[in-house]
Amino acid sequence: MLTPQQAHISILESRNVTVGNKRTSMRLEPQMWNAIEQIAAREGVTINNLCTQIDKKRTDLAVTVGLTSATRVFIIAYFRRLVWQYERRPPENSDGVPRKTSQLKGASLALWVLEKVVAGRDADSQEAPPD
Repeated sequence: MLTPQQAHISILESRNVTVGNKRTSMRLEPQMWNAIEQIAAREGVTINNLCTQIDKKRTDLAVTVGLTSATRVFIIAYFRRLVWQYERRPPENSDGVPRKTSQLKGASLALWVLEKVVAGRDADSQEAPPD
């Protein structure tokens, strides 16, 4: 059981971002901040620019959601799309011949991710998933 002091400890990290011309703060898990940093670097934009784009799209919706929630959904959707693209591309050897790969399926991948997150280990390490 958590003590009252432990119950108030948050793993969320607050950071200031500039959305359009307004400065605001968002509270996200450290892993989500890491993910948004990776996406911004991959796309060649700043975190502020990415958050501005997310904010514009979320306010275009009939039902407005909060910026933090929209950012989490964006992160998940972005990485889901990357996985989808990766899974559609047939793996090839250097000579262009398709090769067999060992891929994690279903529960194996889920267990690997859960073990890394629950255990508090760095999910962004270069450690390979199990076969």
